[in-house]
Amino acid sequence: MSTQTSSSASPTRAGNGRGKIVLLLLAAAVVAAGGLFGFHRLRFALSHEETDDAEVDGDISPVLPRVNGYVAQIFVKENQRVEAGQPLLAIDPKELDLKVAAAEAAVQSADSTVHSAEAALANARAAEAVARANVVTARVTRDKAAADLARDSRLFQTNAISASQLSDTRAASDEAAARFTALQRQAEAAAAQIVAAQAQLQAARDGVTQRRSDLDYARLQRSYATVTAPIAGVISRKEVELGQFVQVGQTLMSVASDRDVWLVANYKETQIARIRPGQPVEFTVDGYRSTPFHGRVESLSGATGARFALLPPDNASGNFVKVTQRIPVRIAVASSDAAPVLRPGMSVDVAVDIRN
Repeated sequence: MSTQTSSSASPTRAGNGRGKIVLLLLAAAVVAAGGLFGFHRLRFALSHEETDDAEVDGDISPVLPRVNGYVAQIFVKENQRVEAGQPLLAIDPKELDLKVAAAEAAVQSADSTVHSAEAALANARAAEAVARANVVTARVTRDKAAADLARDSRLFQTNAISASQLSDTRAASDEAAARFTALQRQAEAAAAQIVAAQAQLQAARDGVTQRRSDLDYARLQRSYATVTAPIAGVISRKEVELGQFVQVGQTLMSVASDRDVWLVANYKETQIARIRPGQPVEFTVDGYRSTPFHGRVESLSGATGARFALLPPDNASGNFVKVTQRIPVRIAVASSDAAPVLRPGMSVDVAVDIRN
């Protein structure tokens, strides 16, 4: 009996010894793995500045109408992707069409006024030419009458003609001189009419320019009846329905860019001493934990985030409590067609490699 008991106890002690060895080996492996992980984590922490106070940012453009009116058509739905310039909705254009038609009629009327002014200028120039010709004829007649008067005056002194004949000659000379003066005044008036006609023509042409500008503006307003996407992205916060009356500047929906995005990492002021533009960045997004992303530091803000708050802190009033401030760092995202879509507002963990 004692021999059997001793034999059965020996394997048990041997099994316990092997179990302890296995446990010691496992413990040693765990300690080694932990030490290796800790070493790599410490080395990473010494060469990187990390923060979880970061998010994806991007352009979010509001869609605003430029004319008042009732919504006649809507071409998109919530969360639909659109390209820049794609029609989003249409405003009833009837009133705008009437304004275009009125502007076109005004242009035609202004063109007619120009034609009339051109004809008036041509008539004034013709009348001025006739008046100048009459002045030339009257000058010849006046000079001849003056010569006849001088001749008859000499003849009268020699009694070759009578006083009555001299009187007739003098009357003819005076009449010719008066007619010349009158025609000269008419020629001057005709020249003044040309100046007035030229001014009227210029005013008519200016009117055409103004009417055409009004027509261009009316057509531009008509083009605003179709509201288009300002950027490429995803329709968000759609707040417009068919038949709704919209006004200029009213936000109807927004387009969130899904391509041109970047990161804003709010680093503590104690972390930015060695952060510089151009340094490589590694980051993970809460929505895609298994996907690593890369980028580079683009720029650092010119002031802390608190300075841009609605009510910036005023440390000169009341008791002062020092609070570590944060400085926004803009990070450009490395583009990759295979990477998941990053949406503005997503939470990010960022690590900047400060070794460079």
